[in-house]
Amino acid sequence: MTAARGGDLDQAVMYGEWALKNVRRSLPSLLMISRELAMEVRTRFSGSAQARDYLEYLDSLTRRR
Repeated sequence: MTAARGGDLDQAVMYGEWALKNVRRSLPSLLMISRELAMEVRTRFSGSAQARDYLEYLDSLTRRR
């Protein structure tokens, strides 16, 4: 969230993906937190292809649950 709010999409996406791929994760709670990041990414970076890719990745994880 800090990276996204600071305008650093690359770092925000990197940390977001890392958190969701981490072996010792709690996917339900991480998905809840990732929704906050998704809102921030949509708000600040809506025109970015990288942002769209990240949001699609989150959507795919949500559909699997």
